Amino acid sequence: MKENEIFDKTSRQILAPALNDFVLWILSEACRDGIHRVYFLARDGYLMHRCAQVYVNKLQLPLECRYLYCSRYSLRLPLYHRDMETALNYICRGGIEVTVEKILKRSGIREPEKERTLKLLGWEEERDRPLPYSYLKKIRQKLKGCPFFLKAMEVNSRKKLPSLLGYLEQEGLLDETPMALADSGWTGSMQKEINQALKILGKSGQLSGYYWGLYELPEGIKRENYHCYYFSPEKGLRKKVHFSNSLFESIFSAPHGMTTGYEKKNGRWEPVCGPGNEKKKRFLEELESILLEYAEKQAERIEDIEKLPLEKNRREISRQLRRIMGKPSFQEAEAFGNLPFSDDVFDTEGQMTAEKLTEEELKANHAWNKIRRMSGFSKGYVKESPWYEGSAVLYGKSPGWDLLMYRIYKYLLYLRKKYSPSKKNIKEKVQDVLLERESL
Repeated sequence: MKENEIFDKTSRQILAPALNDFVLWILSEACRDGIHRVYFLARDGYLMHRCAQVYVNKLQLPLECRYLYCSRYSLRLPLYHRDMETALNYICRGGIEVTVEKILKRSGIREPEKERTLKLLGWEEERDRPLPYSYLKKIRQKLKGCPFFLKAMEVNSRKKLPSLLGYLEQEGLLDETPMALADSGWTGSMQKEINQALKILGKSGQLSGYYWGLYELPEGIKRENYHCYYFSPEKGLRKKVHFSNSLFESIFSAPHGMTTGYEKKNGRWEPVCGPGNEKKKRFLEELESILLEYAEKQAERIEDIEKLPLEKNRREISRQLRRIMGKPSFQEAEAFGNLPFSDDVFDTEGQMTAEKLTEEELKANHAWNKIRRMSGFSKGYVKESPWYEGSAVLYGKSPGWDLLMYRIYKYLLYLRKKYSPSKKNIKEKVQDVLLERESL
């Protein structure tokens, strides 16, 4: 079967039912909770928002759906100066092929300040070298001990805050109407940061959020304000193991680049977005047409949104997603693994979702090897793939064995997170590698 036929079949039989069922769940939950306005967060919320508009219009729901341009970067950078310890944790977190250059870009400092920081810390020659995860703690310590860097980051952060606050106010987040957020999820941090910004503006109360899934929750939040569709921090172990949030983000994205900030034009605050990707844009245009066609047909069949068999639908969706994400066919891995992927700000999405890995690199991601290296017990850099399962199927000599060993790693990771939350020293060494596939 040709790649375009695989795409069409998978989109119609798996992706369209999955995303539309999630959107219907958001809308039904919002109606039940007395919410009148839902903000879908960029970029994962783009296709969700487009489908939601179909249902709201066709079913005449008492809801307003809006799209909010934001990213973890555009929300966090203006708030850095209010909590520098948390800011350092964020910029020095793990990810795919983290470098000193990438860490300094996360800080938001200007190019001349970045060059001086590199010189002060003696990092000029290793700025683009991938860092072992165990080395990130040392990077954080050195940055914390560099007054010039800290001051530059603080000053830049303060300058960015007015534009963020202006955009949020302009988009109606200070209105009195009951409102909530909707997004893919993973860590729930963006909801916390939006609430922090709104508190600065004088808004009382906290916005709640509806998410595809959450692996964990930010500290200091109210659990009842975070609602999960597919898995939650407490439940869904098997679903988490057979799920790829990187693949989810690659498929369900937006045609525009990541939001990097806001600027005023003709009296209005406008989002500033990073570069997009033409291949990704063409893919999303085709997928959007299929999703909207599905939504139109579904809307014609729905009589009462509160009586939908969402739980039954979710079981079938789970079965399909576990297979395609956790054990794809070669053709499926090829069709969706070749999508461009980015897990960091200012990346141009040159990496593939199923990155090409050698046999040695695939084995380095096996359970025991990966845990030893991520925990610092074994030296060396582990090259990763956003969608390891796709890489194993495409490039592995024994993909079945690779998938089994990676699955064991994921089971161990999630079990440790569930039953040993107090062991922060171990947890923090591994959680970013898998969980922090964040689209900034």
